[in-house]
Amino acid sequence: MRAGTITRRSFLRQSAAGLALAGAPAVLHGQNLNSHLSLAFIGVGGRGGANLREMTRPGNPVGVRVVALCDVNGQHLERAAQQFPQARTYRDFRRLLDDAKDVDGVVVSTCEHTHAYATLP
Repeated sequence: MRAGTITRRSFLRQSAAGLALAGAPAVLHGQNLNSHLSLAFIGVGGRGGANLREMTRPGNPVGVRVVALCDVNGQHLERAAQQFPQARTYRDFRRLLDDAKDVDGVVVSTCEHTHAYATLP
């Protein structure tokens, strides 16, 4: 690949980072800084596990409370559930979304071809 060539993957990565930075001040300003952000995680193995660790690491400006975990792989789900025993667990993201009354946001870390399904109502 030539220097300066933009790939689809790099474009999407940079776009997502830009959107996150653009929206972060509004979210942080509107959020009571003494409260927690209740998140559900769909896909908790591999990249999803890394996202889970990053979002819940100490020192984040907004405290994250993990309320639900979902993965079709039972081993990944069990490993994440051991770290967050208070979180509800699901093998089907549709069930998670049906029960998402206490969820402020959802982190979707599934395979590329299944991202859209997890975002549909």
